Parts: sequence; structure tokens; C-alpha cells
Amino acid sequence: MNNILHYNKDKSHLVNTYYIALIPLLLFSFYKNGILLYQNDFISFWDMFLPFYFYIIGGLVGFLVAWISKRDIKEFVLYGLILSCTISINTNMIVYPILMFVSLFVSSYLSLKKEFNILTSTRLFLLLALLLNSYSYLNVAEKLNAFNYGVFDLFFGYGVGGIASNGLFFVLLAFLILSFNKFYKKIIPMVASLVFFAFFLFLFLITKNISYLDLLVNGSVYFGFVFVGADLYVTPSTKKGMALYGIVIGLLTTILALFLPIYEVAYLSIFLCSFFVSVFDRFFEKKYLHC
Repeated sequence: MNNILHYNKDKSHLVNTYYIALIPLLLFSFYKNGILLYQNDFISFWDMFLPFYFYIIGGLVGFLVAWISKRDIKEFVLYGLILSCTISINTNMIVYPILMFVSLFVSSYLSLKKEFNILTSTRLFLLLALLLNSYSYLNVAEKLNAFNYGVFDLFFGYGVGGIASNGLFFVLLAFLILSFNKFYKKIIPMVASLVFFAFFLFLFLITKNISYLDLLVNGSVYFGFVFVGADLYVTPSTKKGMALYGIVIGLLTTILALFLPIYEVAYLSIFLCSFFVSVFDRFFEKKYLHC
């Protein structure tokens, strides 16, 4: 019983750390997709608060799914927030709550039958449904090419991507915050990010193609690695297993990024690899994280 109580307390502390790590990303997203657009007369005053609408809806849907399925409410509210960070600002405000609820509820139910990463499965369900409605990640200013951003601007999150998932600077800050929690599996996002970064840096140095440099500084992939790839449950529990898992996710994401939109590839890679978690730990006996 003491071990169970200890685990629940540590898990709750880790979830709280995720909430704290999200704050800089959420605040910057309000500036980029709200205040900045309003200041330049691209949107109305009320549209300025659209990012918060999606965050609130995500949290409420997470709460409702957890309450119905008798799961951890704080954890599922966090799932809703993270998922809302990854969607486009153009997402239909009426359709999104419905799709979000159905996707998260189905993923939650199926995860009881077979272990896999709930966040990525929900993300993929959402994407498949939203693609039927001409889905685009460009906000109104980006559609008009109103601002001339350089690589340094993209690093801080001014590029195209999810509402709050494309600022590499803020993702790195979030990773630093999470790394102070001993139960955060930092090896996974660290290794996966290094693999992805090294490959596209090599391509850029060889080809001098600026598009590869843009991929390097877009935070979308790294957000997936940091907030989704280091899942507490469906990930290896040994240090070597985590490192191998990170390498495979990084390699698979790198390959997919050559053919698919950068905003989706990390989630697809993590989803596929989550079915084979036991393989990564099979030859390693010493446990790194005891649940």
C-alpha cells in the first residue's frame, strides 16, 4: 500500500510539472495567434482569445472523459491541453469539441484493451477527421505572408505550426523544467531530438537547402518528443531501453519528415513505436523507474 501511495504522489507531482512546463508555450501562443494579429488588424478583439477557447475546451473534454471512464481527472485534463496545443488555429470551433471527445474517449477505452500511447492515437483520430475539412496550420497573417520572419524568429515560435507547439525556444524551456522531475523520462526526448537534429543539420550542410534549416528550428517535432514521447506508462523503463526507444523514434520521425508534413510525423512515430515498448526493455534487467 505504501508503494502505491508513493507512486500516486510521484505521478501527481510529474503531472503538475507538465502543467508548469506548458505555461510559457500557452502564453506565447496567445501573443502569436491573438495579440499580434489583433494589433495588426487581422482579427477582432474577441478572436484574439481564440487560443484560450481551444485550451479550455481541451481541458473540459479531458475532465468529462476521465469522469465518465473513471480515469485520473488531472491527467486527462493535461491530455486535453497538450492536444489543443498541437491543432491549427483554424480548427472549427463547433466541430472540435465533438471530435475531441469522441477521439479521446475511444482512445481511452481501447487503451484498456491494448497498451499504446493515448495522446498520439487521439491526435491521429483528430487529424483524420479534420483533414476532411481542408485543414491548414496557417493563421490569417501567415496566409497573407504579412510578416517576413527569419530563422531566429522561427526558433522563437513565429513559424507555421500548432497553436502552441512550434516555438522551439519554449519547448526547450519546457524540457528544462520537466528535467528537474526525476520521474520524467528525459532520455527519450533528448536522444530522439539529437537524432532528428543531427540528420537534418547534415542535410542542410550538404545541400545548403534552407528548408532543412527551417525544419530544424520548427518546434513541432520537439514538442511531440518532449510532451508526448516521454509518456509515463507506454515507454521503456530502463535507461538503455529509453535510449534505444529514443533512437528509433528519432529515426522514424526523420524518415517520415522527408515525405509528410512536419506537424504530424512525431506523433505517428510515437504511436507506432508504443506497440513495441516491451522489445526495447527485453534485454535490460535493471529498472530505471519503478512504478
